[in-house]
Amino acid sequence: MNTTFASALNTMTPGDAVMCLAAGSVELALDDAPESMRWQWFADLLDSQWGLTGRLGPILTEQIISELEQVARMCRASAQHSLDPQVWISAYQSTAALVEDPVVISTDALHLALSAANDIALEAMDTPDPDFSVAVTLAFEALTSVAGVDREVSRSWILTAIGEWVARTKSAHAGLRSAQSRANADNRQIANSSVVSAGCSEKTPLKVRGNA
Repeated sequence: MNTTFASALNTMTPGDAVMCLAAGSVELALDDAPESMRWQWFADLLDSQWGLTGRLGPILTEQIISELEQVARMCRASAQHSLDPQVWISAYQSTAALVEDPVVISTDALHLALSAANDIALEAMDTPDPDFSVAVTLAFEALTSVAGVDREVSRSWILTAIGEWVARTKSAHAGLRSAQSRANADNRQIANSSVVSAGCSEKTPLKVRGNA
């Protein structure tokens, strides 16, 4: 995660932040953590309390919630193993069909939220290494497009989502550093043991008085 973006967001309107993401002038750097963690974060972006279903719940239809939750479940499954592309094709087709619903088209937040799930399905079915930067931008746009929500509130929603990413990335990196430190310590211990063993084999055993 590029933490400078989180800092920059404090001086931007949510709309400006989204446009910067879309233009590539700042980025979430979602490739700086284990793939399984990335899938989990994308899933939560869709259906957690800090994600789309949690923030947009009052205006979402049951059908849209169902679609978001379905794609989120597929993301979580993908954290464990690759899914059959046909499953993603089915999710892409169902979200694409719903995007054309007049109720969805008439409300920006609904259209953007569903488009985020649709883009995840599109990327996942097309490539083994999907790029979800567009989906993230769409989701953040959805969070800024809710009628009646103050821009400070929508900014805090985006900051919470980014904060989740920062915390998870730091945790993952700390885990990697800890594992590396343990490995280095084990390697040093093995090396030291080898040196001691080698040195002992070269020394003449001491004769202790009283022993034969």
